Amino acid sequence: MIVVGAGPGGSNAAAVALKAGLSVAQIDRYKFPRVKPCAGGMTIKACDAMQFDLSQSVRYTSNSIEMNLWNSHVNCFSNRMPILKMVLRPEFDNELVAQNLKSKEFRFFDGERVTGIDHNGVFTVRTDKRVLTARQLVGADGAQSIVNRIFGISSPRSTAVAIETNIYKKFAAVTGDIAPCFDFGVIDRGYGWIFPKDDHWSVGIYTLAKGIKDLRSQLQAYIAAKGFTLDDDVKLTFEAHTIPVGGYRLNPPKVPVYLVGDAGGFADALTGEGIYHALESGRLAGETLVAVASGKVSHRSYYRRIWRTVLSDTFLTYYGAKKFYRHIEWSIRALENPLVWRAFVQGYSEGATFTKSILLSGYYFLKSISAAKLRSDRMETEVRPPPSA
Repeated sequence: MIVVGAGPGGSNAAAVALKAGLSVAQIDRYKFPRVKPCAGGMTIKACDAMQFDLSQSVRYTSNSIEMNLWNSHVNCFSNRMPILKMVLRPEFDNELVAQNLKSKEFRFFDGERVTGIDHNGVFTVRTDKRVLTARQLVGADGAQSIVNRIFGISSPRSTAVAIETNIYKKFAAVTGDIAPCFDFGVIDRGYGWIFPKDDHWSVGIYTLAKGIKDLRSQLQAYIAAKGFTLDDDVKLTFEAHTIPVGGYRLNPPKVPVYLVGDAGGFADALTGEGIYHALESGRLAGETLVAVASGKVSHRSYYRRIWRTVLSDTFLTYYGAKKFYRHIEWSIRALENPLVWRAFVQGYSEGATFTKSILLSGYYFLKSISAAKLRSDRMETEVRPPPSA
């Protein structure tokens, strides 16, 4: 098999195939380790989808998270179990490739751009340096996927934009302790975030709105409002990227091509989370192509299986985000209701998807109430403005 793209989705698919004894060639247009703008937040469901032990890559683990309404409510949700783990994406992606390189059946070609793909019984993938052939193909090549352009599998409904920077602790100070947080309303149809790591904070803003200008200035204003003080000689580096969302309408190809992650627009439109969707779709693609190689199933079974987890979330969060951001104050008030937050905190700490947390909300609520006797989960809310107000 050939995997185009070496992000989490592509590497997870490769790992599954290698464990089953298949040969894998993986291509990425950038030299590794490469710069990858991403907050690096790993939900528990993302950790569960991984094929490798995550512990060596974790930079921070949190049992709490803030979901705040900017200039109004600060809501901290806590659980006795971890809710979020942090990785640094260039290190994380490079480690996944390094793990696959331990297999003799794995070849990795970084710094090579795919220039064309043909299928005539087998796939022929041309890069600017070589030609590769295989019977199955995984498209994990991001928002501008050449695999998706050629085979026309997914049509994401929209795109979000995120811009971020890393603030290193040795060059900055901040007022008070900062938990992982989402500050909804910092920007139209979006939020600001802070994800702590061991030696720095990843800080950024995310928006579904179109045509917003001066994102860098808005991020700088958010950084100041959160109480950060930077050394005089520090110059922040900003990275922006687009996130395709709403890619739930798929046109299954006639040939064994598997689209995963951002290549298909498989991201959570509410939060911008994409790592889980990449890892899980990669896992399912890997399992399917192993079954196809042994003659057990058709490649089309992948596009049925993916609806149970990734695409159902992609669908619900796309339409949910429209209502959530249109009525942001009401949405945060609803989130503060114990019937809502207890179910989601409990579900997410157990690795449930967004869809599963909704479908089993009653179960997770009752489980949370029972666990509350052990002081396992709680919400602390405060009505106050951000530090600079």
